[in-house]
Amino acid sequence: MAYSITPQAGIDITNLSTYNTSSDGTVIPTQGPLGAQVFGSDGLRYVFAKAGAAITATLTTCTVNASTFVATASGGTYTSPATAMASGDYGWFSKASV
Repeated sequence: MAYSITPQAGIDITNLSTYNTSSDGTVIPTQGPLGAQVFGSDGLRYVFAKAGAAITATLTTCTVNASTFVATASGGTYTSPATAMASGDYGWFSKASV
């Protein structure tokens, strides 16, 4: 399993991010912010994004929108996390860095 080699504490690129709900109902991921990028020990670049719909585990054709950081399961070059995602889940999507 890959791990982050970027000097930031608390980054877990192998599991989906947990989240807290504020008093007004806003969902706040425990990692992030959306669009954060780190490099993994496997040579890949990882981007923190929110699933816009259900995404199967390790799907290799995900798209991550560059302005909203919402991920979809079609037509892209990112790979989804190793755990299936429901719409609204947060996780790290990988892509070749070169």
